[in-house]
Amino acid sequence: MKLSNLDISDVRWTGGFWGDRHALVRDITTARVEEAMRQPGNGARLANLEILAGLTTGEHGGTAWSDGDCYKLLETYAQLYAVRKDPVISSKMDHWIAVLGQAQATDGYLATWNQLKKRPRYGAARDHELYNMGHLIMAACIHHRATGKESLLNIAKRAADHLYATFISPVREELLNFSFNPSQIMALVELYRTTQDQRYLELAQAFVDHRGMRPSSNPDDRAGGADCTQDRVPLRQECCAVGHAVCGHYLYCGATDVVMETGDRELSAALDRIWNDLQAHRMYVTGATGASAATNDRRSFRGDSVHEEFATKKYGLDNHLAYNETCATLAHAMWAWRRLVMTGEAKYADTIERVMYNGGLSALSTDGGSFFYTNPLSWEPSDVEAGNGITFPARRWWTAKGYCCPPQITRTIAGLHNWCYGLDDRGIYVHLYGSNRVDTQLADGSTLRFTQQTDYPWQGQVTFAIDQCPRESFAINLRIPGWADDARIALNGEPLEVAAAPGTYARVHRHWRAGDQFVLELPLRIRLMEAHPEIEADRGKVAVMRGPVVYCLEAPLAEGGEQLWKDGVHLPEDVTFTEEFRADLLGGVMVLKGNALTAAGRDAYIARNGNVRAAKPRPFAVGELYREYRPHKAIPVPDGMVPIELIPYYGWANRGPSYMEVWIPTALPAAATTSTLE
Repeated sequence: MKLSNLDISDVRWTGGFWGDRHALVRDITTARVEEAMRQPGNGARLANLEILAGLTTGEHGGTAWSDGDCYKLLETYAQLYAVRKDPVISSKMDHWIAVLGQAQATDGYLATWNQLKKRPRYGAARDHELYNMGHLIMAACIHHRATGKESLLNIAKRAADHLYATFISPVREELLNFSFNPSQIMALVELYRTTQDQRYLELAQAFVDHRGMRPSSNPDDRAGGADCTQDRVPLRQECCAVGHAVCGHYLYCGATDVVMETGDRELSAALDRIWNDLQAHRMYVTGATGASAATNDRRSFRGDSVHEEFATKKYGLDNHLAYNETCATLAHAMWAWRRLVMTGEAKYADTIERVMYNGGLSALSTDGGSFFYTNPLSWEPSDVEAGNGITFPARRWWTAKGYCCPPQITRTIAGLHNWCYGLDDRGIYVHLYGSNRVDTQLADGSTLRFTQQTDYPWQGQVTFAIDQCPRESFAINLRIPGWADDARIALNGEPLEVAAAPGTYARVHRHWRAGDQFVLELPLRIRLMEAHPEIEADRGKVAVMRGPVVYCLEAPLAEGGEQLWKDGVHLPEDVTFTEEFRADLLGGVMVLKGNALTAAGRDAYIARNGNVRAAKPRPFAVGELYREYRPHKAIPVPDGMVPIELIPYYGWANRGPSYMEVWIPTALPAAATTSTLE
């Protein structure tokens, strides 16, 4: 590991974009999730744990993976408690820990679906026993870190001891490919880090080693031994991201944790290949990574049936049918975090930022009370909801048959402060920007206290004020986002001559003093983005970004959106946007205003400029999926203009059913696409 984490209580939001959302999750969303988990028809049900504990009567309700989603709620409580020490939250955690202690079998097994339904243990991978106990173990590690208590940790250790006895001593061949959604791998590594019990790391490594050791003879098998669950071939031999996107990200997170603890270079090389493939061929501009709906019959490149999957072919990124499950998108950030800790490379923090401001945050309504499971990049009211009520819905929901995503959102935002900073033996790294206060210790044990103040991402100025620091010199490393091509740093009002290249950390090493104030200026200019020409759905279109935020064109039906869509929206080559902060809209957002051409205006535009042809596209660099669009010279625009207003993508679908597009057509016809695939 290149970097280490700060303590779970060392960073506290003081306001700003993420401080507001942390408060929203603390005050509204978490209670909303708990309330939903009390509803009889919901997919995740707290009552199952109480029934198994003998505290009430009834039958199991919800899904086989209900327990794991309840444990995510418990992890949310622990993250919130870490920074506020709220006795009400402490009481809630103690209550559920007591319930779990009564529900757990004497040998450590705990799975309400199997126990209440009297199903055999480990008879079917889709029973999600490992997923459930994995989230239990992870919640226990976070709870111990936040409270210092061992009550939940002892329950987790009993569960892990049971898994060790089942999957290690001895290895049973029929269980070699037994894991649909392997949350247990990263959880076991975290338990090893917490307890230093070597068996838990050994077990985590075994779960990685087992991948691909018992491939299925049935290509339609989606539950083990096939590409859907990433175990058609051994993980160390894999070439690309394949199969169910949540299962994949969870596996890659756990395997990365194993690499950090063991130094397994062969496994690390495989994860590098998978990561590079994902970033170069299978990621949406919002950071989302799931390409199709569960209802589609899709096949991996090896012919296996897959669902909720990474794109089955390179550049297969449809916008209208983009499934982009929230759990998978946030797990993409979880994997990026691990790669950031392992390498210290800024590009991974860029990915976290891309996810959190866009494809991850879009799943939560701006009032904190309702959710999306899927996050397409294009939507219109004619889209039909699937029978499960969560595929491409017209409105956000607060209960659902599949309820894994809401507690995934709450635990991620509740713990986002843990991703803001990192330490090495020479100083501190600033990964994410937001108003917060830091009270921590550097690697040598010396105290460092400072505040970060900013209106990022709406404004580009980030101010740091040192309150206490060691006498010895140390480094503060500021991430310069990959899009920030003219970042500047000043110390106590004087410019600093330090390297601040995009996609790197600007290293400021000096003897700091209490009272020092330094300012990072990031240029938040508006950029038109184009996609690799092999992404068929994005040809002849551009996306709009400002800083890390992806924008979309939304036209709510209640505000006349149908007529706007009917008339058509096309961007002229010389389109410009003006910025306006709207405190009264979507919780406060920066909107972009400009003028577009209607379909009739576009036709006149092309007719008037018939001699203008789209330039031959310049080649994309290897691994480059999205880049800034270079418009042609300004071309006279005829009548047929219509004013448009773009909002941050994460804020769409908060004003009722709406037309929505991230990739907006340009007025000029797309140039012929001739490119060579890497």
